[in-house]
Amino acid sequence: MKALKNCPKCSSELKIVESGEIQVCNVCRYWTKHGTARIDSIMIFA
Repeated sequence: MKALKNCPKCSSELKIVESGEIQVCNVCRYWTKHGTARIDSIMIFA
């Protein structure tokens, strides 16, 4: 899976932490594991 390049919340560039396992947004502090996307809960209205 490809790594995210831009933050899904604020569209800023994601930086890879030194360990190479986590990507972090310096603007809004969104984070995800490198190679995956963290998905926040979704509400569905019927």
